[in-house]
Amino acid sequence: MRKVFLMLFLVSLTHAYSNLPKDSYFNPEVLRINQELYLGKKLRNYTILTDKGWTDLYSVINKKPTILQLAYYTCDASCPILTENLLKAVKDLNKKEFNVLILSFDRRDSIETLKTFKTKLGSVPDNWTFGVLQEEDIKDLTQSVGFKFFFSERDKTFVHPNTLIFLSPDGKVMRYLFGTFPRTKDINLALIDAQREKPTINNIVDLALLACYRYDPHRSRYVVDPVVIFALMGFGLIGITGLLTLTFKKVQEV
Repeated sequence: MRKVFLMLFLVSLTHAYSNLPKDSYFNPEVLRINQELYLGKKLRNYTILTDKGWTDLYSVINKKPTILQLAYYTCDASCPILTENLLKAVKDLNKKEFNVLILSFDRRDSIETLKTFKTKLGSVPDNWTFGVLQEEDIKDLTQSVGFKFFFSERDKTFVHPNTLIFLSPDGKVMRYLFGTFPRTKDINLALIDAQREKPTINNIVDLALLACYRYDPHRSRYVVDPVVIFALMGFGLIGITGLLTLTFKKVQEV
C-alpha cells in the first residue's frame, strides 16, 4: 500500500510524464529522496546570482531558518504552483524570523527567466530571494540534498520531485516537506524544527509546541504525538487527584 501511495504521490509532482505512451514505464522510485542520508548535512556556501546582484548561500540564510525550493524558471506546471502555494502558506508567519530561497537547477536559466518567473508571482516579501547557480554548483547542491531530476526530450520539460527543504541557521539540512500544497502548520513546525540546534529566547515557546508533534515521513507532515498527549493527560490526572485529595483533607479538618 505504501508503495502504491508513493507512486501516486510522485506522479502528482510533475506533469512531464503524464503523456507517456501506454507501452512506456516510468519508475517514480528514481526520484525518491532518502532523507536519512541528507538530514543534518551542512551545505557548502554556494555563490548565487540574483536579480539584485551576486551573493552567497550563507548571506541569504543570514543566521535564520530558511526554506529552500529547487525549481526551474521556465516551468509552467508544478514549480510555480508550489511557489505560489508557499507564498500563501507563509503570508501570516513572521517574515523577520525566516528566509525563503528559490534556486534554479536548470543551467539554462538566467536573470531574464528568473525575473519573468518572479513577476508572475506578483508581490513577493523582502525575505524571499530568487537566484541562479553556476553549473558545477547546481550539480553539487542537488547531490548534497538528494534532489534528482532529468529532462524529458519528448515533453521538453524536467521531471523532478516537488519539495521544500528546511535549512538551519548554519546551513544544515533539517527537514523535507513534499508536495505542491504545503500547509501553514507544517511549514511553521518545520521552521521551528530547523532552529532546534540554535534556539533563541523568542522561540522557546515554539519549541515546547514542537514537542507535541512528530514528523511523519510517510505523510510528509507533522502529526500529534500520542505519547506526549497521553503523558500530559497522565500528569493532568495526577494533578487533579492531588487537588481532590488536598481538598478532601481540608474538609475533614473542618
